[in-house]
Amino acid sequence: MRSGGQTWALEQLEGIAAKSNGALEIVEITEPAETDAYLKAGVSVDCGRYPRAKGGIPYRPRERLVISIPSQFPLEIPKLRFTHSDYSGFPHIQWGSSVCLYQSPETEWQPDDGMFGFIRRVDEWLCAGSDNQLEPIGLPLHPPVAYQKGQALSVVPTQNTPTPEPPWWAGYAKIVRENEVCLELGEWLERDNVASGTRVAPAILLPGDMPFEYPETIAALKDVLEQRGIPLEIIRLLLSIGALRNHDDKPLIFILGAAMRRIAGGDRQQHLAVWRIKAEQALELRNAVLAATEENPVDEHLFQEWTERASIDWCSVLEDRPEIIVQRDTGTPAQFWRGRHVVIIGCGAIGSTIAMLLARAGAAKLQLYDKAVVKPGLLVRQIFDRHQIGYGKATATRSNVRYINPKVDAVAHNENILDALRNASMLGALFEADVIINATASVRVASALEYHLRDWPKSHPPIVSMAIGHKADTGLMTLAQRDVAGITCDLDRRLKLEFANSPNGNHWLDEFWPNKAYASRLFQPEPGCSDPTFVGSATDIAVLTGRMLNVASGWLTRGVSDRAYGFGMYIPTAPQTIADLPPEAEYSWPSDGIYADARHGYQIRLAPAAKATMLSWIRSSERQRAADVETGGVLFGQVDDFLKVIWVSTASGPPPDSTATRNGFVCGTRGVERMNQEFVARSHGSVSFIGMWHTHPGSVPEPSPIDQDAMAQLFASPDFLGHHFLMLIVAGSSNAPLIAGSLFDRDE
Repeated sequence: MRSGGQTWALEQLEGIAAKSNGALEIVEITEPAETDAYLKAGVSVDCGRYPRAKGGIPYRPRERLVISIPSQFPLEIPKLRFTHSDYSGFPHIQWGSSVCLYQSPETEWQPDDGMFGFIRRVDEWLCAGSDNQLEPIGLPLHPPVAYQKGQALSVVPTQNTPTPEPPWWAGYAKIVRENEVCLELGEWLERDNVASGTRVAPAILLPGDMPFEYPETIAALKDVLEQRGIPLEIIRLLLSIGALRNHDDKPLIFILGAAMRRIAGGDRQQHLAVWRIKAEQALELRNAVLAATEENPVDEHLFQEWTERASIDWCSVLEDRPEIIVQRDTGTPAQFWRGRHVVIIGCGAIGSTIAMLLARAGAAKLQLYDKAVVKPGLLVRQIFDRHQIGYGKATATRSNVRYINPKVDAVAHNENILDALRNASMLGALFEADVIINATASVRVASALEYHLRDWPKSHPPIVSMAIGHKADTGLMTLAQRDVAGITCDLDRRLKLEFANSPNGNHWLDEFWPNKAYASRLFQPEPGCSDPTFVGSATDIAVLTGRMLNVASGWLTRGVSDRAYGFGMYIPTAPQTIADLPPEAEYSWPSDGIYADARHGYQIRLAPAAKATMLSWIRSSERQRAADVETGGVLFGQVDDFLKVIWVSTASGPPPDSTATRNGFVCGTRGVERMNQEFVARSHGSVSFIGMWHTHPGSVPEPSPIDQDAMAQLFASPDFLGHHFLMLIVAGSSNAPLIAGSLFDRDE
């Protein structure tokens, strides 16, 4: 009984035949015998019009073909076959007569094209076959096929095959993992290099080809292999040793490779076919081998009989060999992480997600740090399951990484990262990584990294730091590079100043550096003194973390080590319009100039913009007065007494009431208070008055007795309430400046 789709298909086919001028004739129609059966249309095609080339299919002037139209047409695709098997062995012809029309039916077949699209593809295929273009240069060859019946065991080869030297290679593939539906192959072993107790699959690799349809029985396969010069004795020994190493309840796996997989025009690679011999038949062969003696080699006598009656099931081969597959993330930012050694500090919402992404990206080693344990409430957004509750987050993340990619060397450290950072040897081991990712969003961890790395004598790897806002709709990230001063604290401060100076930065300022109290915005998941956290779902975490990781991958791929980077993003709650503020912001910075404070051991980080301002005022003074007349101005920035870091963010020229002579410079105060208030307000407190700068033309950048007297008078004055005062001195000239800084302290 015809379906509606079959009726429609036949109507289209008849219309095509009527207008083909005899190129296509419908010869015979066989109605479906039952519901869901095929409607078969026998057709005759004029093949004399196709170009002919050496090596092409030698069609008859007219060819008879059968089109089998499924009842679910056009959602299911018709099948095509020749009415004879004369063209068996040509590419894309299976089982002697069936034609493989589509390389990717899911993307190439368009249901709305109906039979018009199908006949167009048939015409293109017949033309290419006659012109020997079924396997053009640059496209994959059609390897031989093995058709499975029912639920097939999946076999996953993971390592490149040996190159078989003529006439063949015979050995084993190590079975490294298996369950009831899948078996994974590891390294390839020579026949005489199999350790006792190793479960293996016998394998034969051919340097040549095989028929386009593999045999369906062991006996038939044995005949094909013997035709290719493989002695029966080798086949018997391989299967016998495989049976001896087999478990009683496991099937025996046999692998056959032939050099029939490649891109046309390139070197051929091994195409693997695998079949499964039932456990009871493998046990029968093993028992025969164990019973054999020199006087009574029953295994040899029984082998021929065994091959005739032993049944086989073809397995589904799911390729994972590097020589065969192209990684599906090739060309994406994630490709950077392939083969990398990465340290992840914090295995919570951000860190556990990143670990999963890096495992899939092919990272070679992951060192995982977290002292906390998996709690029930975390499961809604962190990459753990209920079976992992109570385990350390680092341990649970390691298990998840290994489950995704067993090749990753995942190491769990269920310890406080602050302890590791205090230990010089542990810190050195930490810095052997290619990249460090700080996923803690912890101020203490950020401060510890900054503190321990301030005077670290060696180069440190790039350090990526990520944080998420209190509603999981905002993300913040920085990248500290080995040739740029400052880690997370420093770069967070730079990013804050960028947002403060941007008309679009208020969203990030209000989220991460609010002027009002922040505690009321945090979520308290449990009553009492538990750590507050943000509100967000697994979806929110995946979006924010995935995007930030891609951006970081792009930065790292550039390979630029003398610039640091910052990034902010947010997920709008409503669809965006062109007029809306951009949902992302990205910045990069050169390194600050680094100067040592000789008095108290502080590190002075002079922003390039501040240095440029000072030199500009010096050049102006040299032009307007004289090169030996001192000048100066005011410094604004921040002092961190724990880190012992002084940031000089900006500088001004001399206030209007300043005095500049050859004997000295007296910095005025007019307008300084107003400038200070403006900087404090705009920077949300990160930039304020910290001192002054002046020049020593042609001299050395050291405080003179006059300078020291001025400092004593300053701290004695009731008008100055500050605890520190930075004096930055520029000696030499504007073309060859010599800069040094001294921090004066009220307690001195």
